[in-house]
Amino acid sequence: MWPKQNLERELRSLLSRIEAGSQPTGGLVSDVLQYACPRLTSAIRLNDLVQRLVAAEAWVDLGFWLIGWELPDWAIHRLSCDDSRWNCAICVRGLAINWIEDVAEFQHDNPALAILGALVQAQLRKAQGLAPSNVTPFRRIGHSLANRMSRDAER
Repeated sequence: MWPKQNLERELRSLLSRIEAGSQPTGGLVSDVLQYACPRLTSAIRLNDLVQRLVAAEAWVDLGFWLIGWELPDWAIHRLSCDDSRWNCAICVRGLAINWIEDVAEFQHDNPALAILGALVQAQLRKAQGLAPSNVTPFRRIGHSLANRMSRDAER
């Protein structure tokens, strides 16, 4: 199967798991980081702030940070609670609010899962080519170059 189709399948599966979950778990958040965060996983080492947020189980803060990091040209449009159900909507910055095709939205009983679901939904829309973005994932530096950089930093 093509890599793009694999990514779409993984993101759909992740959305289903988020929808079925009652609260964030370490395993679910780990999968969000692995499949919905290509810019973060392309970094040479995991961001210290991400590690601290995961260790503290600060899932809402982590979700907000991930949206800013992974989707820098997107913004949180709405986070609201209606009848004990949280709704998180994010959209491409600068676009008219009523352009529904440029909005990723997710609802859940848990606010952190609503935020993480909106992130995954946006990444799925981008993978399908349905959402505009001018930001691409970072490219992974080859091991030899990364090793050389770390040796230079030690000197």
